Order: sequence, then C-alpha cells, then structure tokens
Amino acid sequence: MELGERTRWFAREVLPHEADVRRWLARKIRGLPNCDLDEIMQESYARLWVASAERIVNPRAYLFVTARHVVGEILRRSRIVSIETMADIDTLNIPDGDGGPERRVSGREEVERIRRALAKLPSKCRRAFELRKFEGLSQREIAERMGISQSTVEKHLIKALRWVISEMKETYKDERTTAEKRHVFLHKGQ
Repeated sequence: MELGERTRWFAREVLPHEADVRRWLARKIRGLPNCDLDEIMQESYARLWVASAERIVNPRAYLFVTARHVVGEILRRSRIVSIETMADIDTLNIPDGDGGPERRVSGREEVERIRRALAKLPSKCRRAFELRKFEGLSQREIAERMGISQSTVEKHLIKALRWVISEMKETYKDERTTAEKRHVFLHKGQ
C-alpha cells in the first residue's frame, strides 16, 4: 500500500475511533503507574501504521486490542500489579459498528492535526520520528540512514514524541473549551 493510500486508510478506518479508545483506556488505566494515555495511543497508532492494512478486517477492534496489548506490556514491566487490574485489562468489550461519516471526518481532521504538529518540528527530528513511527525502523537503522549517532536519534525521537503529544493535548484542550463555550451559549436562554 502506498503512503498516500495508507494515510487515507488510517484516517478513514483507524483515527475515527480514538475518542472511544481514549474513554475506554482512561477508565482502565486510572491510577496505574507508568500508564500515560497519550503514549499508549501513540504506540498503538505506530503499531497499526506498520501492520498490514489489507489483513485488518475490523480496524476499530484492532485498535482496541492493540491499545490493550500496549497497556499489558507496560503492566508486565511494572514490578507490582494487582490481580484485579490485570483482569480488568484482559476483559475487553468492544462496541461494534463503523461509526459512519462523522467518524471518517473526525479521522481526517485528526490526521491533519498530526501533520500540522509534525510540520513544526525541525526537519531531522521530524524525519527520525517518521522513520520510527511510520516506517518502523529501529534506532540503529535510523542512525545509519540519517548518518547520525543512535543517541542523537533517541534525542530526536524523545523530542518529537513530546512535541506531538503536547500539540495534540493542546488541540484537544482548545476544542473542548470551544465546545463547552458553544454549549453554554446555546443553552443560556433555557
């Protein structure tokens, strides 16, 4: 699948489900050590990006399961995790349905937000991030391809991930504030 086609597929089939996955994850990871919602989402997106899209029958379910696996890996690396927590993470009730045109529009908007966030990064930092997250290269492979050290690659990746997460949080915060103001305005006269 070509990059443009993959991007359209991702925007149409994966990104529209982010809000549902975030809500589900927020309930499941509340209070868990080392579980950052944004990082889990980014890692889930990265894994879906490099997966064979042609073989994914239900992208919504695949995103939920991928996010669950990411959380499971984080918890397995943790020293102490309660049995109840693991049981909660292992149970997954994924609502079915394609979400319709609203979700597709939301997905396109999400891809555009990510593009805008990445466009603000310095070129080498952006390139390292794209090679890692979109092409699935290792730090060593990125270092070889870009002609830089692995430690520099790591610094670029950390900077890029922090930047993208920060930009996405800011975007969501701005949208939430706008929606809340709109709600207050519309219901003010009632």
